[in-house]
Amino acid sequence: MIWRTTGLLWRGDCGVAKLVNLADSLDGRRNALTVSDVAELLNISERQVYKLAAENRIPCFRIGGSIRFDPSAFAAWLRQRIAPSSVPGAIRGARRVS
Repeated sequence: MIWRTTGLLWRGDCGVAKLVNLADSLDGRRNALTVSDVAELLNISERQVYKLAAENRIPCFRIGGSIRFDPSAFAAWLRQRIAPSSVPGAIRGARRVS
């Protein structure tokens, strides 16, 4: 069963476990993440990452005109997004996609 919520795809319990492992893997990174890194990690477009950053919906910082993401802050944000309160069935407006 697949659920789409806030731009992320969830595949039952396996999807949640996958995202937790992703967050854990970011803790060891020392370099800032780029927009393209975050887009690839979340499987969304770079344009969507820019939009999330502009709306302050994702933790980021600027270096000159470039947007960067602290790996630890991004991992914490990701863990918060996949906390038990954000399980797809508990999210209002979640919809099932095939």
